[in-house]
Amino acid sequence: MKATQPGSDAPATPSEHLVAQLVSGYSEESTLYQLLFGLTSRQRRCLGDGGDLSEFVELVDEKEALLTQIAELEAELDPLRSSWMAVPDAEREGVAERLNPVLDEIIRSIQRTVELEHDNERLLETRRRELHRALNDARRWRCQLPDPVPAAAPPPLPPPPSPSQPLAMMA
Repeated sequence: MKATQPGSDAPATPSEHLVAQLVSGYSEESTLYQLLFGLTSRQRRCLGDGGDLSEFVELVDEKEALLTQIAELEAELDPLRSSWMAVPDAEREGVAERLNPVLDEIIRSIQRTVELEHDNERLLETRRRELHRALNDARRWRCQLPDPVPAAAPPPLPPPPSPSQPLAMMA
């Protein structure tokens, strides 16, 4: 790859400019994937003993918004990627040291996030089963309680006297 022109910070060739755009875009994507991992880690803490499941659900929305940003960024990078693939191989040589570390970091973040997502799914399923078991136990316990009305209820009270009947005097 050609060096930048002396005294200039601008890339010397269009392919260098393209690489700079790709590195910048993928660096931004790497940051978004790291944020996604952070949200997934927070969800993991929510699934722990006594964790806040309502916060877990809120984090789902945050993650969806982040995934939308990533998809939009990928759409922006797609034409750059296509242009890069059209650059002659001779010009693409030597770029790996600039582009590959960023791509490797994205791959690592995705792998870590996927692994944590799988763990979270297992933990969420465990929490669901525990809740189901607790509800069943509560239902069984409730069914075993004695009837709230005693079986041998006292006889009903006589109806109140009608106005035409005289009241019995108490002695």
